[in-house]
Amino acid sequence: MRDDCGSGTTLLAFLTGTVIGAGIALLYAPKTGEETREMLSEYSNDLRDKTRNLPSNLRGSAEDIADRGRHLIDKGKDLIEQGTEMVNTGKGYLDEKKSALSEAIEAGRNAMQAEKEELSASMEKDV
Repeated sequence: MRDDCGSGTTLLAFLTGTVIGAGIALLYAPKTGEETREMLSEYSNDLRDKTRNLPSNLRGSAEDIADRGRHLIDKGKDLIEQGTEMVNTGKGYLDEKKSALSEAIEAGRNAMQAEKEELSASMEKDV
């Protein structure tokens, strides 16, 4: 099964993991209170900077996905159009061959009828 996580979800998961990891590291680090507060402040600023652009990144991703979707729809329409043209061309070809075959069959029937009549006429002369 394929996991369909977007880049925004992945980024959010990464940032959450970073915060949790930083918190655990701070709890086990042998530092003074002041150093710990300074580290927390730095992590907080980093997190704020990274999440500040998150809405625009998500909006950009959504626009990219929408553009790809529109492109795929247009491509699908083109393929359907080409398929329709091919079907119509095929129908025309089949109609042409069907007509030629019908004419050939009719010509064969006429030739056979003419041969039959000629054979009957020659047999009546011989009798």
